[in-house]
Amino acid sequence: LRLPPPPASPRHRAPTPQTERARRRGALCSAMRGTAARRLATVATAVPFRAPLARDGSHLRGRRTPLLLGHGRAAPLSSALAAPGAAVAGVRRGQATVSSTARPLLQPPAEEDEFGAIWLNTACGLDLEAPGVPTIAVIGPSRRGKSVLAGLLAGGDPGLFPQSHSSFQAMTSGTHVVEVPGIGPGGAALRLIDTEGLSHVGRSRGRREALVRQFLVSTYLTSSWVIWLDSEVLSTNFFTMMWLVHDYVVDILKVKDAAGDRLPRLMYIRTQETEVQQQEYREQGFASFFDKALAGHEDADILRQMFAPGGLHGHALPIWTVEDLEAFGSGGFWAAGHDTPFKAAVGSLRDRLLPASMAVADVAGASSEASAGPPLLALAALEQHLPRIARLEAFDPRDHEAAKVSRLRQHLRAAYGRGIGGKGVPGAAGAVRAATTTGLLNIFDPEDRDVRKHSLRIDEVVQARLEEQCRLMRLELEVASADPEVVATLVRFRGIAPAFSAAAAAFADEAGPLSEREILRAVVQAWRLDPAETKAALAATLKQAEGRFLEGSGLTEPEMRRLNMHEKIRWRIEDVVMRLRGKVAAQMLLLDEGADDDQAPTPALVWRIGEWRWKDAPQDGKTRPGRGAGKPREYAVWTDGASAVLYEERPRAGVFVGWPLERFAGVAALPLPEAKAGSAAGAGAAKAAEAEQPAAAEQTAVHFV
Repeated sequence: LRLPPPPASPRHRAPTPQTERARRRGALCSAMRGTAARRLATVATAVPFRAPLARDGSHLRGRRTPLLLGHGRAAPLSSALAAPGAAVAGVRRGQATVSSTARPLLQPPAEEDEFGAIWLNTACGLDLEAPGVPTIAVIGPSRRGKSVLAGLLAGGDPGLFPQSHSSFQAMTSGTHVVEVPGIGPGGAALRLIDTEGLSHVGRSRGRREALVRQFLVSTYLTSSWVIWLDSEVLSTNFFTMMWLVHDYVVDILKVKDAAGDRLPRLMYIRTQETEVQQQEYREQGFASFFDKALAGHEDADILRQMFAPGGLHGHALPIWTVEDLEAFGSGGFWAAGHDTPFKAAVGSLRDRLLPASMAVADVAGASSEASAGPPLLALAALEQHLPRIARLEAFDPRDHEAAKVSRLRQHLRAAYGRGIGGKGVPGAAGAVRAATTTGLLNIFDPEDRDVRKHSLRIDEVVQARLEEQCRLMRLELEVASADPEVVATLVRFRGIAPAFSAAAAAFADEAGPLSEREILRAVVQAWRLDPAETKAALAATLKQAEGRFLEGSGLTEPEMRRLNMHEKIRWRIEDVVMRLRGKVAAQMLLLDEGADDDQAPTPALVWRIGEWRWKDAPQDGKTRPGRGAGKPREYAVWTDGASAVLYEERPRAGVFVGWPLERFAGVAALPLPEAKAGSAAGAGAAKAAEAEQPAAAEQTAVHFV
């Protein structure tokens, strides 16, 4: 809405306060004629909010335009919290911001479906599985300022919720939600829900009553605070709507027995108060006035049965002025320079709502149960019960099985990613990038204990882990197996399991030609310790392994190169070549084959070829390495040109000696290790051969230290 300042030139004067105020008022009046012009001025795509939505987030009638995802301005939450009397302190400027616009949450069924169930928009950009998220819902008759109040509680951005500023035109269809991050201790989020005016829900009386009941019950089950906004105190319309909810949640769901303190709270707000109306409670305050009015009402018991003990509260809002309207339209309602009775009343309301919501969030976060709310249900759990709510069928609001299945889905997503069978997580319109085959294969390692236990079949590993998680959660496996996301996860791993087995056989076989033991044998026996010859031979061997894998797995070559097992093999080949390039001729104390413990080692010149892993990988998992599977040992090769012996360096009696591992006869012509002239090995070779064993042992010990 703000126009750019005029260019600095002699022909353009600086605007005066009077002209600036007139310009803002004119822009605000233009925006009040219709929100379409304001949206087109701030975003590239605008969507009429009254058009019904399909389940994929697009519109059923007219052009299938995407949802409104952006807005030209988002006021920082710190500007709202910095207002006098703010309930939450310690939030620095710019620490958290509100999302640019609210998104549809609960939507009515198609008009041809006379008594169908409302549906949940899974593309609303929220984590639907998250339990216990503090949620404030604003409900009430039409034309009471619900969208404005929701926007003020969320930080004061006028673009969060659509408003018509009209006495006859409604802008909200169904319910819209926005999540405010970082508003509570530890960065907890708060959700604000704006609802369609109850006077505009449905057309026929039967359809209207059914839809109103569904919207109210669904909002009740997923809210921490229910705000009723009305122009009267305990109006007849209010109790009519509460009876619709009471007959279902109390008589059928029996929430009082099932939930107790986990029930939501009620904040009844009388808005647009005149000075005459304020006279009746001026001395005692509206809260006390509301308590007395409620105590004498004949239908007050239904509220005590529906809401948490001590959770019935009242609040009053005066008539907001043109100054409030201008401040809200410009995004400066919570600015320090704006001070009106309406702002003070809304600030007092925030002081009462936010600390209580955050206290509930702390209790829910400290509990081990996912349903420790309020809210009674997470949005994902509500989605499963929407058809039952439409048919007025009973279910347990504690929702033990559904909550456990929801927690199981979260566990699977944490272990294997969210793109396997999920319906949407926070992001652009709730979109989730699908999990790739290589990404899922890279989760597992052939050296894992459970992977070895199930003979490298990762589908059996996933099934076994699922059964163990169900046992820990005390969830029946049949119930978990009926969930579509769980089924999709099992089916996905069943389809890619052959690719993992083919990769393990080609690149991770400990007895195969690419294992370190077989490479070390071939280096000594066939490749003459030559790095160039070794590199060429291993490249040819890897090429053959890649061909077998591509033929047996069905994956493409780019997908194969992104596999961890293939990458490890390439690294292993590079390491082998580097070790051979760095081989040195050095002296080592060697033991004879079959030597006993008393035999003295003999010094000799050998090829030191670095660290290798001769033994197999640990068989009992990676968390507890098997014996002898720690740091790789140093290896050396003794040769006379026609035969060779592979030695492993081990400690013995305080010194390191070479233990024979394997003798190779008839090897290719190996180069003889020759000490360079002037080197320590060449100068001391003859002397060490004539010296006594203690002197040689002491020299070797110093050498290795």
